[in-house]
Amino acid sequence: MERSTDFTFGIPWIMNFFHQDWTLDAASEPEAVSNQFVEELHPASVLLVRRDARSLLRGLPAKHITVLWEACAQNGEYFFRPDRVPDGAEWMRQVIQVCEAWLSRRPDTPTLTGPDLDEGRGLADEVLSTVTEFNGILDQKVTAALTECVRGCTPDLAFRLLLQALPIKSAAMFPDAVNVSEAQYARLEALGRAFHYGEFVVSDVKHLTE
Repeated sequence: MERSTDFTFGIPWIMNFFHQDWTLDAASEPEAVSNQFVEELHPASVLLVRRDARSLLRGLPAKHITVLWEACAQNGEYFFRPDRVPDGAEWMRQVIQVCEAWLSRRPDTPTLTGPDLDEGRGLADEVLSTVTEFNGILDQKVTAALTECVRGCTPDLAFRLLLQALPIKSAAMFPDAVNVSEAQYARLEALGRAFHYGEFVVSDVKHLTE
C-alpha cells in the first residue's frame, strides 16, 4: 500500500495525542491511545504505530526510547512516572498491546508494502547527516538517540522523529528565532519526497523558517 495519510503517522502520530490537557480525556496513558483508535480508523494507521513501536523496542535501549519520547511529545519531560509508565520501553509495550487489541477486531487488516515496508533503508547516510545538521536545536542526548535510531531501527522512523522534535525543541530553546534556513528546509523536503511522505509530514516544520 502507499502511505496511508498526508499527515504524520506511526509513533509520531501517537506523540501528538499527548499534550498538557490529555489527562482530561483518559484515566491512563494506554486509554488515551485507545480512545483515538476509533472503529472507522483505517487499519494501516494502527499497523504503522505497532510497526514503529516494535522497531523501537528491538533497536534501542530503554534510555534512548525515553529520550526520544521526551523530546518529541509536548511536555514529554513530565510523561514518565515509576507508578504508571517507568520508561520508554515499557511504554512501547503498552502501545503495542493497545494496537493488537484494536487489530484483533479487524479481520480486514492489510499487509504493509511499498514505502512502508522498505522504510528508506537506502537513505541512512542522508538522515544521519540531517540529524547532525540540527545540533544547534537538538541537545546531545536527542542527537545520540536519533543517530542510534537510524542505525538500530530505520531511517524512516528516525527522520519522522526528527521532524517531530524540531518544533518542540525549537520552541523551548529559541521561541522567537528562525531556526531552519531555507536551504535546510529544502533538504528536509527532498528527504520527505524520497520517503514518499504525504503533503503535510514535512511542511509541519516550515514555520521554523519564517
